[in-house]
Amino acid sequence: MNARENEPVNIQEPELLDSAGGGQIALHELGGSGPPILFVHATGFNSRTYGPFMSEVKKSFSVWAPDLRAHGWSTSPTNGDYEWTSLAEDLLVVVDHLGIKVGELDCIGHSIGAATLLLADAARPGLIRRMYGYEPVMWRPGEAFPPGDNPLIAGAQKRREVFSSRSEALTRFASRPPFSTCRADALYSYVENVFEDLDDGTVRLRCRGVDEAKVYNGERVSTNDRITSCLAKVVIGKGIDQGFGNLGTPAAESLRNSKTVIYEDLTHFGPLEAPKRLALDAVSALKAD
Repeated sequence: MNARENEPVNIQEPELLDSAGGGQIALHELGGSGPPILFVHATGFNSRTYGPFMSEVKKSFSVWAPDLRAHGWSTSPTNGDYEWTSLAEDLLVVVDHLGIKVGELDCIGHSIGAATLLLADAARPGLIRRMYGYEPVMWRPGEAFPPGDNPLIAGAQKRREVFSSRSEALTRFASRPPFSTCRADALYSYVENVFEDLDDGTVRLRCRGVDEAKVYNGERVSTNDRITSCLAKVVIGKGIDQGFGNLGTPAAESLRNSKTVIYEDLTHFGPLEAPKRLALDAVSALKAD
């Protein structure tokens, strides 16, 4: 990053929609060539943090991408509701705004993004036509953490939010897990877009730690018994098991028309570790007959 690194990033402002939980949901038109798809990001990320992955996807599709509650350019919900079934209601606001009908939604999701897309289909049966989901975070009934017990909550509450510059953040993130395994250009895209610029010249994470913790606490409602009626063609991408509940497997167990692709060299941050490979797999999944 150069000497102008602390100046605001020059990007197109998203459209702001009314959230089902109060506040506003930011909807980004990321561009691309081809039929429209919806992309939903992971916890702590936002729609603009997937540069190399999205560049490959946009060769085949025009991409629309919302920021989940309290992420990116979206606001926190005024009703304080971060349960994932409620976040899925915002995705229904987005598809209605875009005029997407039941049976027409082609989509890609990462982590919570994949889970909330499946929960949106559960709330509006038959919504999804085709989907690629990388490690959707879902639990079998009875296996989710009780309220307040998710170990990721404490980490989010202690997360460092402010850095002197994006360059400082990039150096720090590249030196330690989980970002140390990410491809350099993908990590650059993440750092460039995950921060907002403050008046004193420093940068701060757009998704604040207190909100991220509430999102992790709201994960407990993301259970695979809710998606048993989903008939969509779904490809589940799965990296190595890192002790977080065998991510992706519970969702795959409940989906009637799915297949799982295992990436033995990737972690939960796969879209930043092998962006082109995963993007090509996602494109293939959405183009399948």
